[in-house]
Amino acid sequence: MTAVVERPTHAGRAVRSTSMDVAIALAALAAIAHLVEAPYHFQWWPASGITFVVIGLLQAAFALSLLRSEPSPRLIQVGIWGTVGVVLLYLVSRTIGIPFSPGVPVHGAKLLPGMPLLPDGDKQVGPVDMLTLVAEVALVVVLLGQLPRRARRRTANGLMWCGLSIWGLAILGALT
Repeated sequence: MTAVVERPTHAGRAVRSTSMDVAIALAALAAIAHLVEAPYHFQWWPASGITFVVIGLLQAAFALSLLRSEPSPRLIQVGIWGTVGVVLLYLVSRTIGIPFSPGVPVHGAKLLPGMPLLPDGDKQVGPVDMLTLVAEVALVVVLLGQLPRRARRRTANGLMWCGLSIWGLAILGALT
């Protein structure tokens, strides 16, 4: 026999969990960070600026959708994998570089297309980069906890295989 778990209500409306409030705040933080940094990226390369605006708007829309209603497991999955995609794009920009991007002057040097956005990218990561990255990784963890058990297991396995693939590529030298 399965027990029916009723969600707490206040004035007839379901009360969100604290972890869902944390997810909303993390998604909003990442959205704001991308939108704040967009003008700088427009100066470097308009495609980069547009990417930052699109990512920021999508993250804001995701935060609003979590705020307005009880999210479905499918919406949570979209949030997880979309956020993982943004994190992977960031990692690519700091390792092998974004293909077809223009060279930019950085500390007196000119980068070539397809080279990392910043030379010695790991040494050039700023506080906004780290804040956004930590918020996005934490968002994935919090959202993972919101999934039903079976979906959580499958998603965690998918994330594990994604991570192992990245490590495999790094070991083979494909990310340097």
